[in-house]
Amino acid sequence: METPDHKTDILFDENLYTIEWSDIENAEMDYENYLNTIEKCWREDFEEDTF
Repeated sequence: METPDHKTDILFDENLYTIEWSDIENAEMDYENYLNTIEKCWREDFEEDTF
């Protein structure tokens, strides 16, 4: 029988890894910054392309 290579006596705190729906609902997205980042990426990619 194989023995596990990991510790089996570690307690798992489920609350550390749980996301509440209210956390998602109340998150404010910075859409302008997000779109600027995408545009910058596309612009850099386009400028690097050589024909």
